[in-house]
Amino acid sequence: MTLRVLALCTAPSLNASNRLRIEQYGPLLRDEGIELEVAPYFDDETYAILHRSGHTARKVLGVVAGAARRVRDLWRARDTDLLLVHRESTPLGPPMIEALWRSRMRPYVFDFDDAVFVGDFHPANRRWSWLRQPSRVAPAVRGAAAVVAGNEYLAGWARGLNPNVTVLPTPVDTDRHRPRAAHDAHDPLVLGWVGSSTTARYLRILDEPLGELAKRRSIVFRVVGGEYEHRSARVEVRPYRVDSEPAELAGFDIGVLPQPDDPWTRGKGAFKALLYMATGLPVVASSGGVNSEVVRDGETGFCVDGCAEWVEALDRLASDPALRQRMGEAGRARVEAHYSLRVLAPRLAKVLQRAARHT
Repeated sequence: MTLRVLALCTAPSLNASNRLRIEQYGPLLRDEGIELEVAPYFDDETYAILHRSGHTARKVLGVVAGAARRVRDLWRARDTDLLLVHRESTPLGPPMIEALWRSRMRPYVFDFDDAVFVGDFHPANRRWSWLRQPSRVAPAVRGAAAVVAGNEYLAGWARGLNPNVTVLPTPVDTDRHRPRAAHDAHDPLVLGWVGSSTTARYLRILDEPLGELAKRRSIVFRVVGGEYEHRSARVEVRPYRVDSEPAELAGFDIGVLPQPDDPWTRGKGAFKALLYMATGLPVVASSGGVNSEVVRDGETGFCVDGCAEWVEALDRLASDPALRQRMGEAGRARVEAHYSLRVLAPRLAKVLQRAARHT
């Protein structure tokens, strides 16, 4: 018998979190007897301007249209066996959808991959933060039949509210992301980063290391999906596109993941590092959060602190193509064994199937 699951997400497919933690599971969940339908709150047009300054009228209209969609979702959910709420069912206010669903003695699963209980508001929408209090997450977690957390830090917080918590990292589609061509010696060496405007601010951590490295070697820092400038190092900025992501990654020689260590970033899942590793790249990452768990220091890359360690790790990899090759191969094997979509989909299926039996 097919299990029918309706996934409520705030953002459409343009958002990486929804696309990677929910949508990409669809075909493999079908193999497990689960039919997954995804219902985003925002449409593509609204989401495209959501993190830009201004556009207040269009944003308000987008919120109203999303609320109307949610009413329709609840109506058609009468034939649904289970709700899967990714991060939040609505972008503003308390978790009313979850409360209403639970009042009908219907189960839902709550999934999250960021420290949403801390709060980290995009500067473009900071004035609306009073409508998005982090405290609103707790009731949604408490009422869930099961909780899926992106890492152990998030799970530790959730267990204080709900005993049924499973850790599932954000999976990588290892059929889509394949190892790049063999590493060789060439100039310039391409250091690469892929992300979005919300994490591009962390690239400032590389200001000094890139300047030092550029004095020693011919390098280019390729930024995909964010904005970044450097006064002395050569930088290439490229737009992010889902269809070109694998090819962009394959053009890197080394993947970098700069990140501060704070309550918000500890909720991150080091997914950039997983993408680099799946592509057969060595990784140099800040040592905070789960980075040192995902990136095996000295085996699949290096976890570093401070300018000197960044420069030392990057310089060592730049000078040794064989080391880049070995670390890239080890990283690919690690992703295939522990973080691939095919490994994690059956685990998610079990969580959903057990939750559907919960009343």
